[in-house]
Amino acid sequence: MLHRTAAILLSYVLPTTFSFTTLLHPKTKLDPLSIKCRDLFPRSILLLATIVEKDGLFWPSSSDNADPNDFSDNNSEEEERILARTLDSVLKVYATHSEPDFLIPWQKRHQTTSTSSGFVIDVPGLGFRVMTNAHSVEYGSVVQVQRRGEDEKYEAVVEAVGNECDLALLRVDSLLPSAFDNDSGSVDRMYALQLGSLPSLQDEVEVLGYPAGGDSLCVTKGVVSRIEMQEYAQAGSCLLAMQIDAAINPGNSGGPVVNEDLEAVGVAFQGLDEVENCGYVVPVSVVRHFLEDVRRNNGYTGFCQLGVDICFLENQSFRKFLKLGGDETSINGDRTRRRRSTGVMVRSIAPTSGALGTLQNMDVIMAVDGIPVGGDGKIPFRRGERVDLPCYISSLFEGDIAKVTIWRDGKEMEVAVPLKRIQSLVPSHFHNKPPPFLICSGFVFTALSVPYLEAKDAWDDYYSDNVSYLLGLVHAPLKQPGDEVVVLSQVLAHKANLGYEHFMDLHLLEFNGVEVRCLKHLQQLIAESTGPFMTFQFAPKEGGRFIVLDRENNDEATRDICAEHSIGTPFLFHAES
Repeated sequence: MLHRTAAILLSYVLPTTFSFTTLLHPKTKLDPLSIKCRDLFPRSILLLATIVEKDGLFWPSSSDNADPNDFSDNNSEEEERILARTLDSVLKVYATHSEPDFLIPWQKRHQTTSTSSGFVIDVPGLGFRVMTNAHSVEYGSVVQVQRRGEDEKYEAVVEAVGNECDLALLRVDSLLPSAFDNDSGSVDRMYALQLGSLPSLQDEVEVLGYPAGGDSLCVTKGVVSRIEMQEYAQAGSCLLAMQIDAAINPGNSGGPVVNEDLEAVGVAFQGLDEVENCGYVVPVSVVRHFLEDVRRNNGYTGFCQLGVDICFLENQSFRKFLKLGGDETSINGDRTRRRRSTGVMVRSIAPTSGALGTLQNMDVIMAVDGIPVGGDGKIPFRRGERVDLPCYISSLFEGDIAKVTIWRDGKEMEVAVPLKRIQSLVPSHFHNKPPPFLICSGFVFTALSVPYLEAKDAWDDYYSDNVSYLLGLVHAPLKQPGDEVVVLSQVLAHKANLGYEHFMDLHLLEFNGVEVRCLKHLQQLIAESTGPFMTFQFAPKEGGRFIVLDRENNDEATRDICAEHSIGTPFLFHAES
């Protein structure tokens, strides 16, 4: 059959007296280079038809499908192939999620599926890995990746997850070489993106990924709009983030953001609702910290915090109260004002902070490792840019010592503060594990968490008084490792708990007069109780709910309730609890 390309061109150059439908009947087998065709049409027409057909106007020519590893042509073609290999390193990530039901912790929700993006990097000591977002593979029961232009999907294993920075590493054994295969020919099968440096404002970047609206790779261009501390929606933590004016849509998550040298300078991770052309990127500095953390500790551990609540000292009266007013000096008889001393004042210190016992209430933090702290809590970052003090602290690692210059009792001094990761009393996630729970005579206890409050719609316009009280505990300090806020989430009705079946969302304070630290501690107290009754004191301490249950019938009632509701075990705890 004559190619559609040639047929259309011939229809434009033939005389109008010819009937094209009768001349080229669909059943007529003609070759544009055959003798019969040459006798019928002018040579120039046939030559034009053949050239257009080879140029691939309606279908890619054979040169478009060239081997990306073949560098035998000139430099321009080599650059094109480097670009092609860069695009080939961006993968599409398929995930099937099996998330738990945080209100019914022994059950899972209906499975959901998602698609996102990822890209290949070479991690020192680990080998080739796929980097993507943590939320892209959260509670993923099946994770697969797919190369550009291929139909085959490769099984992936989630190797490290950092919810605070919304990053994850995937191992794909069937596609990527290991750390011990770097000299093998299999390395050439994939191209690893190199990490670049943190871009400057107005630098042009491109977002690569597989957003919604199509199946093929999408490239979006933009510029860096700002770089500052932002809240990461995945875990509610605040880290350095890069804002760009290119839209980041569902499916773009986990894709690389590259500079003009095709180096990865960040990872796309979230956008803003009701705002167009605004996306947020995990900057390369946070990416490097995540990779170094995984390398040092054989897994992700987290970011350090100073662990103090502070007050800004922008008010002049406040500074004078602390004797931090500007100093004056005389030079050649002229009075010259030096730069005033300032900083932020320590208001409280977390019980698990490394600063406990070193810093004190009312101390003024003037500098950290020689970096001056402003009265607004910000420090110099780059020329014309300032960021919050925690931005620098988060760039360090656990065990590092920060030299903190403070103002105490009218004197300036320097103290050494060991840095630590600080756990939250109300966790934002359970590291892809099901939520813990304990059932006692139909009382379902669980650990308060951000996902539990989200399931209760705690951040909506209306919620109950009990949920409002629990919401106020989100930022409460952790007194000692392992502590939890034990919550009565619901009561499974049974004759042993008649009259209590409507209680829910209550904070348990004491069992038999003993303060409850966590779910595992509550189980221990129940097992060791000897009296005829079990008493539960809920918050608040004065005027809160007080409940009494029969101890002797507790085991039997719990077994009956678990059997009725198909609950395999009456409790589930995490190893760290």
